[in-house]
Amino acid sequence: MSQLPTRSDIDDQYKWNLSVIFKSVEDWESELTAVHNRLEDLREYESHIAEDDETLLRALQLFEEILRRTQRLRLYAQLKRNEDTENSAHQERLHKSNRLDQDVTKITNMVRREIQAAGRETIMQAVERTEKLGVYKHLLSDFLRMGKHARSSEVEDLLADFTEVIESPTRVYSSLTNNDIKPQSVEMPEGEQVEVTGVNLGKHLRHRDRAFRRRAYQSVHEEHADVKHTIATAYADKVKAQVALADARNYDSVREMAFNKPSYPETGLHIHLPGEVHDALTAAIRDSLNPLHQYYERRKAILELDELKAWDLGVPLADANEPSVSYEDARDHILTAVEPLGESYKNRLEEFFASQRIDVYETQNKQNILAYGPWAYDTGSYLLLNYQDDVRSMSILAHELGHAMHAEYLREDQSPVYATGARPIEEVPSYVHELLLVYHLLNVDNYALRQYARDRLLDVCQGIYGSTLHSLFTHETYQVVEDGEDLTLDRIEEIYADLLTEFRAPMEIDTWAKRGWLVGSHGRLPYHFYQYALGIAGALRTVEQLLNGTVTPGEYHDFLRAGGTIRSVEAFETLGLDIRSREPFERACSTVKEHVRELDATE
Repeated sequence: MSQLPTRSDIDDQYKWNLSVIFKSVEDWESELTAVHNRLEDLREYESHIAEDDETLLRALQLFEEILRRTQRLRLYAQLKRNEDTENSAHQERLHKSNRLDQDVTKITNMVRREIQAAGRETIMQAVERTEKLGVYKHLLSDFLRMGKHARSSEVEDLLADFTEVIESPTRVYSSLTNNDIKPQSVEMPEGEQVEVTGVNLGKHLRHRDRAFRRRAYQSVHEEHADVKHTIATAYADKVKAQVALADARNYDSVREMAFNKPSYPETGLHIHLPGEVHDALTAAIRDSLNPLHQYYERRKAILELDELKAWDLGVPLADANEPSVSYEDARDHILTAVEPLGESYKNRLEEFFASQRIDVYETQNKQNILAYGPWAYDTGSYLLLNYQDDVRSMSILAHELGHAMHAEYLREDQSPVYATGARPIEEVPSYVHELLLVYHLLNVDNYALRQYARDRLLDVCQGIYGSTLHSLFTHETYQVVEDGEDLTLDRIEEIYADLLTEFRAPMEIDTWAKRGWLVGSHGRLPYHFYQYALGIAGALRTVEQLLNGTVTPGEYHDFLRAGGTIRSVEAFETLGLDIRSREPFERACSTVKEHVRELDATE
């Protein structure tokens, strides 16, 4: 039977080198102690941070230093834990990092309260008088803006202490899906047994043999269905915790809290996204479902199916065998694909590939996700992949590298407090990479690659619908609790089934399809799916302008560099998009319609 390799089975060139972050666990522990000591130094400023300009400057500089060093500690702890989710030492180190984060949250709240107590006039006068305080002007303005959501020091400390309790449902779900739900052995058409996981399921759902696709899909969803009550309880508890937190912080809803949450990496800044953006996005997509339904109808016809099932949505429509794409070939394709972003950009990406910051292959007990790329100011990004040697994996690699390059430009141009990505814009660079890759592949001298690139282009573009569906699932389930009702398993399933019927009407909405919500991104912060819809809409427009010369590589680089110095709505405006209107999302749906027509033309 085909089993996952152990980490020791993988050649070092395909594993990240975390010794660049810390040479040893002992060094990490020493730095942890040192940062705790610096926290005590900053606490000594309480009650007199703004007593004079020099004191304010020293306090902010120390605050910035602590944030910078904490990022590095957190990154190492996260990456080590994700190498092996069952290693107790790695888990304990992550717990220590989380406890440090709680202390940093407390100190951040203290600094914010001190600034708010001093008042806008006093703080801005100090900024005008002292040149070195100028770099903190935007941060200080954000501290003042968030005043209405601040609580007393006692309440703030209590909320910080309860962070791990609030996040416990997420940990329950993560432990359940990573450790307790074991991969099932499924027989392939050739007779070989293969372990199907949440990570490699996507690969198996692209297999030409429909009976195998059904077995693979059902093996994963059946295992999740066996613990559906536990998953539903964890999800409902997470929702209730977030609703309570939003109420404690004087927000009208979890959505409002989510649209003003800390940016990433956390530097004290908060994003600022009007709720009208989410309303415009979801309304525009819901009114533009025809291209998606047409796509499903075409898929059903091309595959010659009487019924379109959930396990039929990923199988390629290409009339060629799926090409194998090695990691090395993927690297070469991606480097060629980004040439429209300029030579300096390509060179920087090539340096990233050579820096041993990518953990490439799926191994036993590795974090059970497709990919992600956390980063810290001093180190840049590290990418966790579960690479499957196919076009989809290559596209996912390109996606994560878009995030990594965004981080590189932020680190180059911004100080630590502003080297942070506003979450509403952070998916634009990733989808820019994916789109440039598929446009490159559509022109290579390899028929199979071209055909599978066409499929991937449709997958990326129509992803705006899936992101909106799941964003609405979040919105509607949270509204149940916000309206004072119980979020039961039956209610969760009802909401998901209704959305499936609306969005995926040509598909058979059977029991297996309705279980799709169980295998979700429940470990993420609430209201994160909207970012992908914004990212797709923004990337489609950006790539179009890059290729026709309306936007230059330099202008795009400036967009990447802006970081925490500009609000999300204004950042999108630099790319020519008004995300408060329906137009960018309607335009993206029109693009899906065009690609479906092109699909018809190839038949």
